[in-house]
Amino acid sequence: MLESTARNLQNYETVAAEPQQQTQTKAVAVTHKVAISKTESLLLVGLGILTVVLMTALVTMKVSLTSAQNSLDTVTTQISNTTTNNVNLQQEVSELTSYDRLSKFAKKHNLKMSNQNVRNVSK
Repeated sequence: MLESTARNLQNYETVAAEPQQQTQTKAVAVTHKVAISKTESLLLVGLGILTVVLMTALVTMKVSLTSAQNSLDTVTTQISNTTTNNVNLQQEVSELTSYDRLSKFAKKHNLKMSNQNVRNVSK
């Protein structure tokens, strides 16, 4: 039996039961209530007021941000409409000043192009 690696269960159970009894006696704790000092109560009130002020500031900033975003969207829409209008007007100018249209207008009113009256100007 001296060479056996098996454990003796009877000895093991008695050794394992002893530490549990010791931890149970140490687990009982006594609690005492301590009164809050004036400084601590003032700090708690100040912290509460600070929290309310910060929450109010956050809500105010959020509303202001939403209002600014709406204004930005309105201005962006106006810019887009103006750009579209400008492109349409440029296209109309191009159509009105096209060579074909001017040629038709000249023929309709019996106008002729004279190369003697044309001058080329270059910078």
